[in-house]
Amino acid sequence: MKIAVLKPWLWIHKAPRLILRENALLWRRAWISRRTLLAVARVDFHKKYSGSVLGALWYPLYSSLLLSMYSFVYMVIFKQRYADFGKFEYVLFIFSGMIPYLGFSDAIATGTTSIKSNIAIVKNTIFPVELIPVKHLLVSLAGLSISLIILLMLLAPTKFLGLHLLYLPIPMILLFLFSISVIWFVSAIAVLIPDTSYLINLMLLFFMFISPIGFSLDNVPETARPLLLANPMTYLIESFRFALLGVRSASVPLWCDAAFGFASLICACISGAFFRRLMPLFSDYE
Repeated sequence: MKIAVLKPWLWIHKAPRLILRENALLWRRAWISRRTLLAVARVDFHKKYSGSVLGALWYPLYSSLLLSMYSFVYMVIFKQRYADFGKFEYVLFIFSGMIPYLGFSDAIATGTTSIKSNIAIVKNTIFPVELIPVKHLLVSLAGLSISLIILLMLLAPTKFLGLHLLYLPIPMILLFLFSISVIWFVSAIAVLIPDTSYLINLMLLFFMFISPIGFSLDNVPETARPLLLANPMTYLIESFRFALLGVRSASVPLWCDAAFGFASLICACISGAFFRRLMPLFSDYE
């Protein structure tokens, strides 16, 4: 007997209605459980660093160490600079590009195994299963906010303090939408295919090197620029960098944020529906 999924013409016309129905249920359950979700995320955030000497300071410490390595590679070895930026300003340039990557990578790395590592809870909990990946994302964003506050403090005495900071909620929303669209998909797949987590870790490492964290997209050769424009992290980094520093690559104009946000929202709806359709299978995998 042939598998129906291999015959998309039999079900593709039903997909929009199915996605709308599943998302209506998903977001209704999310609204009903919103307070529980925030409370559980708060507890998980404190538990994540409980028992360690530095506690939640490990997140900005990790960011600082990675920032130091990036700064050494680009400033000392490659002698990279950004136009009209001094050394300290260039460090801020790197830091502003690193923040969205760190938030995304931490959310994906922990969210991928969020269902697989909590199968026993999935079978017995009254907490909506589809919100478990969201909880991991909120914990990662809470950690990200610590590094973001540090960066804002560093920006205070510089020329970068301006009205463009009011734009900061936009890249945060974009980061949330894109991250949850990925997490719902990969966390569901990871239950069925455990090797998914290993592949995701390799992909995150790959994205770190092809994302414009320590360089400007305008300095990339024309032949390599399409590769970076195909990288979703490029749009998140440019959006954060504009909100924090007021600078932006000419290759990624401001309207790209609206297009990226719309695409991320569509992907989140599809991913959420996909997750919910696979939920009945989760309890069969230990």
